[in-house]
Amino acid sequence: MSNRKNRVLAGVVVAAAAGAALIGTASAANAAPVAPQGLVSVESCTSATGSTTYQPGLTTVTRNQTAQLSATLGGCSNAFNGASPGTGALNANLTGTASTTVTNLRGTFVISWPTADGLNPSVGSLGVTGPDAQGRYTVSGSITSGAFTGSTVGTTLLTIGTNPGANGSNEHPVTAQQFVNTAPLQVRRSNW
Repeated sequence: MSNRKNRVLAGVVVAAAAGAALIGTASAANAAPVAPQGLVSVESCTSATGSTTYQPGLTTVTRNQTAQLSATLGGCSNAFNGASPGTGALNANLTGTASTTVTNLRGTFVISWPTADGLNPSVGSLGVTGPDAQGRYTVSGSITSGAFTGSTVGTTLLTIGTNPGANGSNEHPVTAQQFVNTAPLQVRRSNW
């Protein structure tokens, strides 16, 4: 009889475990889908073209620079309103060290979004570093006020021209670079 009680008890335990597993599976099947965690794009502009001016100018020797970056933004769209006609603008005031072969600048920026977006300007801090092996500069920062506060912003830029006669010497420093973007300007925020 003792053997029989053990078998009955074992059967009850197995049945209880199977029932719990079935309830757990049903609960999981009815649970809401979980959104992927990470950064999501809330605004994107396919075009960012413009120029950066340098003072005193880039030479082959790394030295302190003051720079102003200005870009026209086009092909913008956001997660709330979709595509936006018109253009926006990115303006940044930067300082740091730079030469014709290395740049490490930091400062502040303002992005004025296309008027059709109906958004306040985004204001924040920005860094420009590079160039990489392909000649691209990384632009990245964070928005501290205005539209998309708490989001990150970034793109990559490629120099397509300089001021006439510039060769990076002390007599003919690079005081202006024209650029195009090689990746969309993206504003991203965490969806957590």
